[in-house]
Amino acid sequence: MSKVIVFVHGAGNYTKDYYQEPLAGLTELLGTEPAAVGIWYGDLLSENAARRKKETRLDGDEVANFKAAFAMLVQSDFNALPHHERHNAAFILPAQFLAELIASDLNQVAEYLFSSKTYNAVQTRMRDGLNKALGMGEELVIASHSLGSVVAFDCLRESAPNSNIATFLTLGSPLSKLRRLSIRTNDLGAIPGNLGEWLNLYDTTDPMANALGPMFPSRPFRLRDVFVDVETDPIRSHDYFHNEETLAELAAALL
Repeated sequence: MSKVIVFVHGAGNYTKDYYQEPLAGLTELLGTEPAAVGIWYGDLLSENAARRKKETRLDGDEVANFKAAFAMLVQSDFNALPHHERHNAAFILPAQFLAELIASDLNQVAEYLFSSKTYNAVQTRMRDGLNKALGMGEELVIASHSLGSVVAFDCLRESAPNSNIATFLTLGSPLSKLRRLSIRTNDLGAIPGNLGEWLNLYDTTDPMANALGPMFPSRPFRLRDVFVDVETDPIRSHDYFHNEETLAELAAALL
């Protein structure tokens, strides 16, 4: 069966062609360029924060409490690491410092989660991208990063029966933290029975990521957590698309 890889970026400043660099890395590994679709919603999460807050009321207590609770979870997860893995000063600094490290990304995560207008617009892009990919091949491999893993997860809960998904890859996914904060449940919706494998790549020094197996039921498909040593710095460790191990997993999923 011919496979199409679907890239879904995370929070941050991304241009429409963001996926070309990891695609070039995959082409080098595979010896041929795979069919690919890049789902882009960066313009929907622009840095025009003042206008967005006025339109979407993202400055309320609910959002502020979410950001504070998420930052505390980041601190808690770092504190739970074995001492030999805490080789960066950020791990022993207060939660406020960690919150500032991830503030920009967390603002965009909050916008997606708490603004129905933004949520619906992003989901439309996701569905359109999947439909485009389905017209290019028989099976899909979804490579979703960070917030993009939440976007893809939300979409697949509804639309998985309409897609032939060989592998769903989540890279640096915050889904465990969202689950623990009751922002998402472990209800997989339509995913079971319509997905070959869920492969979750995470680095323990990534402030967004965790293993997902303990949080989500895996039957009747396979949810496999794979540790990937991206970096030792909490910010750089979130950059999976430039990591050789990640590219090797993506290439294997396309074979």
